[in-house]
Amino acid sequence: MKSASPALPPSPLKRLLDRSQPFCKEDVLWALDYMKRKAADGAPEWSGLDRPQLLEVFACFAEMSLLLLHRQTPGKPETERFRAMLEGLFARDPAQL
Repeated sequence: MKSASPALPPSPLKRLLDRSQPFCKEDVLWALDYMKRKAADGAPEWSGLDRPQLLEVFACFAEMSLLLLHRQTPGKPETERFRAMLEGLFARDPAQL
C-alpha cells in the first residue's frame, strides 16, 4: 500500500498572493530579494515593461522595503498595492507560482 506523498508547502509567492493569508515578513523579504535578483539578471520577461510601469514597480518595492526597514506593519493599502504589483510581475513568470 502506497502512502500518500506529503503535499509541498505553498511557495512564498503563492502565500503572498493569497488574500486570505496574512502578510508574513519572511515571505515579503523573499519577494523583495527575488525581484532584486531578477532585475539584476535583466529578467527578459520583464523587458516589456514601459517606463511608467517600471517606476510604479520601483515605488511599490521601495515603499515595502522602507516599511520593513522601519519595522512598521504594512497597512491594507500597502499590502494590496504590493500584491497587485506581484500579480502583475509574476503573471509574466508563471513558473514561480
